[in-house]
Amino acid sequence: MKDYVALTRCYFCGEADRILLATRYHRVGNDMEPIHDLKPFHDKVMDMEPCTKCAGFMKQGIILMTIDPDLSEKDWNKQPIPNPYRAGGFFVVTEEAIRRMLQKNKVMLDWCLKHRWMFIEHKAAKLAGLYDHITER
Repeated sequence: MKDYVALTRCYFCGEADRILLATRYHRVGNDMEPIHDLKPFHDKVMDMEPCTKCAGFMKQGIILMTIDPDLSEKDWNKQPIPNPYRAGGFFVVTEEAIRRMLQKNKVMLDWCLKHRWMFIEHKAAKLAGLYDHITER
């Protein structure tokens, strides 16, 4: 990968997202080199802006991503970009399903409806039957 380009990852699905290009260069001999080295950003999550596909999922419903808190680093949820250990489950459920799941927790429900995503423990996703409804494509 060149120093002046990087391919980022979507925070939600982890797939390739945006291409970053250096916009400022300086002359080194007869060549131009980027002022900022973008290699550290390649294959990394840069922000919590959803990719086009995940933005579409958020219009359809709420994204639930499974995590394992026992394998997550301490204070993962206090970081600017939360980074728990992801257990691999990725579900899109209707607002009605979220309203039923979170009916006793108005604060969490309001947050989820506003942001259109939520982490859910892997065990809770299994108990809720989310894995029972996986369809093959």
